[in-house]
Amino acid sequence: MTARRPRGGGRTVHARFSVRELPGIAVTVPGEGPGGPDGLAAAARRTAQRALAEAGRGHLGGRVELRAPRSAARCPRRRRAVRRAADRAVALAVAAGLRGDTAGVHVAVRPPAPPRTAPPRTACGPP
Repeated sequence: MTARRPRGGGRTVHARFSVRELPGIAVTVPGEGPGGPDGLAAAARRTAQRALAEAGRGHLGGRVELRAPRSAARCPRRRRAVRRAADRAVALAVAAGLRGDTAGVHVAVRPPAPPRTAPPRTACGPP
């Protein structure tokens, strides 16, 4: 009997970028239609365009395949954490694609920080 490692199904974002000579970025996000609810595809497109321009390859285009956890719809903080991880994953995937690496990039979704609560203020100041 072999032990299996638990998979990080809802805690990682996977991105892969393939370079093309034609300008323009095509983004594929499974489960999200055009103009999806979270706008993850549009954000990934902007991130890929920015990464190409910063690398001096703005005249190139490509295709981004992005897989993100679906649990992002639970709360706004979780959506922001997934979007930040997707931005990092796309930027790293573009850099890897420009180097000629065909493997995908996996980026962990950092858990959202708990909301800050300040201690109650009193009218007279500290006791």
